[in-house]
Amino acid sequence: MKTTLEIPDDLMRAVKIRAVESNQKLKDFIADALRKSLVQSQDVEPKDALQALRERLIFHPDGSVTNPDGIDDPEFFEDLEDIRRRSRLESARDPFADA
Repeated sequence: MKTTLEIPDDLMRAVKIRAVESNQKLKDFIADALRKSLVQSQDVEPKDALQALRERLIFHPDGSVTNPDGIDDPEFFEDLEDIRRRSRLESARDPFADA
């Protein structure tokens, strides 16, 4: 279906850049972004911080991991602090205990 939308110039520029970076046609990138947005809005249960962070990470074949939001993303540090806080609340696991 064809439609006309008014999208702010700065947003459209960012969308075009992301489409090129992901090797997608602009229309395919926008369709994927809309689908992801619809799926995320249907999530009833809030995700825990660790799961949300893991879903954003890019895992490379060599075993390295990239955070596409970058280290400057404030949510990254909030999620990291939440993970640290929860791990402090859990009792330490005895590595020699029977599982």
